[in-house]
Amino acid sequence: MFEIGRVCVKVAGRDAGETAIVIKIIDENYVLIDGNVRRKKCNILHLEPLKDVIKIKKDASTVEVHKAMHVAKVKVKEDNRVKKTKKKDKNVK
Repeated sequence: MFEIGRVCVKVAGRDAGETAIVIKIIDENYVLIDGNVRRKKCNILHLEPLKDVIKIKKDASTVEVHKAMHVAKVKVKEDNRVKKTKKKDKNVK
């Protein structure tokens, strides 16, 4: 059911309702997720798997996960760190 690259929706916790990608299987109860959520270990009972699977390597970085989501046309939430960088670039002439 859960494999690397599976697109899920977080249904519990602070990031509930956000899209996540499974990037590592830890054991039968836990996976490592990343995407529109904080990169963290998550209980599979807190995830709702979707039918989509993105081709991604095990333990991919957050940047790689966001690129893969963009290619697969999965909505990517803009990270606060990216927003700060864009603001700085606008101020520089």
